[in-house]
Amino acid sequence: MSDFLRPLEQSASADIYEEQLKALFIAVLNDLYGEKINDIYGYGTPAYASQKVLERFIKQIGLVVLRRPNTSHLIMRILYENWTSLPSKRGLAFLEFVLEMLWTNQWKIIRLWHSKILKNQYPNYLTVTEQPDSFLTSRIYVLMEPTIDQQELESLSPSLVRLVPANIVPEFGVGLFAEDAVMGIACAAEAFQVAYFIPEVW
Repeated sequence: MSDFLRPLEQSASADIYEEQLKALFIAVLNDLYGEKINDIYGYGTPAYASQKVLERFIKQIGLVVLRRPNTSHLIMRILYENWTSLPSKRGLAFLEFVLEMLWTNQWKIIRLWHSKILKNQYPNYLTVTEQPDSFLTSRIYVLMEPTIDQQELESLSPSLVRLVPANIVPEFGVGLFAEDAVMGIACAAEAFQVAYFIPEVW
């Protein structure tokens, strides 16, 4: 049991009978309600409580959907602790933190730009590179390495979308990247292919 009964354990006893009665009371309470009392005691600091208590709290805020068969309990504690301790930074920084915890070095966030001249047709002319006549949009591509479990990404992407502020519009997919290459007469290209896992938002 936690320190909940520590004051009783360390309290003085008038005689051997009181000592035995105290020990019996502690043993019975531990046997019948020890786990429940520990769980209630841990409600004040869920990140350091039992796994059952932590599960209850991460379900309340929706982080439980990030749990995977190979996600350790320690990772879920870290995710919950960062979620609760950094409320003002739950933007791309927290999304990057979650992606790194779940898919270490297997993701890339790409900010999207749009033509100013064709602003009336937004977002039909998005680009991944800044141009002289473009503006930075609130849309991003979150591209994953092809080696990840794509079914897992499909199931988690709706929950990951909710980790960013409302003004950010993320799209998750698997990116197939090509290195810069010279083609013809000094022609270089950077290409990628995206597989979308969420419905179109426009």
